[in-house]
Amino acid sequence: MYSARMAHGTGFLDDYLPYLLRRADQTLSEAFYAVLIESGVARSEWRVLAVLEELGPLSVLDLTDAALSPQPTVTHAVRRLEARGLVTRTAGATDRRQRIVAVTEEGAALTRRLISAARRLETAALADLGGREDLVEPLRRLISSLEGARA
Repeated sequence: MYSARMAHGTGFLDDYLPYLLRRADQTLSEAFYAVLIESGVARSEWRVLAVLEELGPLSVLDLTDAALSPQPTVTHAVRRLEARGLVTRTAGATDRRQRIVAVTEEGAALTRRLISAARRLETAALADLGGREDLVEPLRRLISSLEGARA
């Protein structure tokens, strides 16, 4: 298994931050991904639902940006969610070609249940690490710094 080979701490990936962040994401999210599967929600659909629950109705382009996903992935997820009655798409107020995506009451209820499960699993996974903020705050600063450098 690759984990055993990487335990020596001598390779590029052992201290390459993007790889470590992705690996931490995958490992931390594993239990929640099982909840998503049980709920019949794909990861791409989860990102769409979580963003809409947090930010409210959005254009597909804004949703794509906020969900950190490619536009075709978001579009397909929105279509699947719409077919299940979890989101709606309506024409934009100023541009009728634009589509505004909003979560339905049923979608919001499902999303709130999933958020609760995500928080519970996150808390359990991080219990032995001390304060959650010790991880979150430096990541927020890193993101802010990197996004500021791009602007």
